[in-house]
Parts: sequence; C-alpha cells; structure tokens
Amino acid sequence: MTARPSARTATGPDIAYMSAASVDGKGEAHGLAEAWHRAEAELVSAAKQGERDAFAELYLRIRPAVYRLASFRDGESAAEDIVAETFVRAWKALPGHRDTGAPFAAWVYGIARHVAVDEIRKAGRSVACAELPDRGFETGTDDRLALAEAIDQLSEEQRVVIELKYFAGLTNAEVAAVVGGTAGAVNAKQWRALGRLRAVLEEGAEP
Repeated sequence: MTARPSARTATGPDIAYMSAASVDGKGEAHGLAEAWHRAEAELVSAAKQGERDAFAELYLRIRPAVYRLASFRDGESAAEDIVAETFVRAWKALPGHRDTGAPFAAWVYGIARHVAVDEIRKAGRSVACAELPDRGFETGTDDRLALAEAIDQLSEEQRVVIELKYFAGLTNAEVAAVVGGTAGAVNAKQWRALGRLRAVLEEGAEP
C-alpha cells in the first residue's frame, strides 16, 4: 500500500494554524497549505473506504476546531461529549460525503453544530463566550450567553461565515468554497457580520 502523508506534520494537527499560514496565498506558507489539503483529500478518500487509521488522522486535524465550537456553545464540561458524538456521526455519515471543493473540516463542523444545538435543547440552556475565539478563549464569563444570542440573530450566511472563520479557522478562500462567491466577498460579509454583532451587543447592553 502506498504510504499516505501524515496529518501530524511539524506544524501540528490544528487546522486553525494551517489556515492562518495560508492567508497571504504565496510563498512557503501557501505551498504548505496546499500540501496539507492534498494530504487531507487522500485521508478522506481512504477513510471512505473504511480505513480507520485515516479517519483517526482526520480526527487529530479537526478536533481543535470542533472543541472550540462545543466549548463556546455548551461549556467545557460538555465539550468532550460533543466532540465524541460529532465524530461518531461523521464516521457513520462518511459514505454519503461528497467532495464539493470545500474543506472536509467544514463538513464535520456542520455536524458538530447540530450536535451542540441538540445538547443545548436537551439541557434547556444556551451558553457562549465573551469574544470570538481565534485559537482559544476564556470560559465562564458573564458575556457568554449574550454573544451566543447575538450570533443567532445574524442571517444564516453571516452566522456561517463567522463560525467558519473564528471557530473552524478557515481562510476567506476556504469559506468561499463553502458559501459560494469569492474570498473578497467573504471578507466583506465577515466585516458586515461583525458590525451587526457589535450593534446587537450594544443594543443589549443599553439600560
């Protein structure tokens, strides 16, 4: 069997790091990101053929982004359970996955959001964090619920852009592959969404 590129490169399995490295779209960082995505495509193909080792490597790549979402929506106490359920569902649904050009992480992230929402409904609660996370955030703040509610007031497209950018750590070009359009259009949508978030939060803070 031909050896697959390992997901555990010197840069580590955090997709947010890899996405950030490819933002300028040129030079060594761009080449590294391209190699990363090619390796991911090979892992997805192998996993769809039932290779559990390939799926395990995908798990190592994507887990940090899924954990960020789970912690944001449900708090750290429930995050591990949400991560586990997300990847159980992803493994079961993998035969139906279609390559649309979007990062595989975006597909798994969509599953994670449904799992997190299911957990919120089951527990009858909703929590979130005070600031949009980049590679991590502090939990347990008084502002967590307010931001979650503000994000839920965005349009569906704006919410997806914000979550894929700030939780899944995708670049503008990668988000564009998910929502359609260009990287520039995604950038504009991101700033409009952030402006809307700011306005909603300011309205909620008024006495």
